Amino acid sequence: MTGDSTLAIRQRSLGDPDIGYPLWPPLTHGCPRTSTDDISYPVEVDYAYDRVDLGLFSAERGTSASAGLDRWAPLLPPLAAPGLGEGGTPLMELEPGVFVKDESRNPTWSHKDRLNRCTVSAAVGVGAPGVVVASSGNHGASAAAFAARAGLRCVVFAPLDMPPAVDAFLRAYEAVVLPVPRAAC
Repeated sequence: MTGDSTLAIRQRSLGDPDIGYPLWPPLTHGCPRTSTDDISYPVEVDYAYDRVDLGLFSAERGTSASAGLDRWAPLLPPLAAPGLGEGGTPLMELEPGVFVKDESRNPTWSHKDRLNRCTVSAAVGVGAPGVVVASSGNHGASAAAFAARAGLRCVVFAPLDMPPAVDAFLRAYEAVVLPVPRAAC
């Protein structure tokens, strides 16, 4: 699915919900009208919930080809970046009534894959040349994978003592790794 399938209609100020902005570009520094020097009111994406197809929630739809994150595209910001097969991870019953989500089935083995599909989509949508994250592991690896898939650069601020396996994972996706003291991450 593409950004055209979303029911996202605008960005809305959390400082004053009656103040809205277009979806693009994403406002990353808060609401320009309600924020002050002391407080930055964020914006959130507002959706046309009255247009949601209730079939979206059917069990049959969850087994279709779009069973991953793309299944939920109508309720997400526009997905402008290509996916890697993220989402659709199973619930596993450990004992009666106790379930866990098996996130190891995501492409980078992390629940961060859903987040990074959305954030890299925002970067693609505004024409950014890349993404920058601070991470000690999973977030950086996921961001690097999704950025590479979208043809973007990725810079990861990582702790000096990052495990070699994580460093190798980041570099496999051609991320620029900038080691910094742990207090800075």
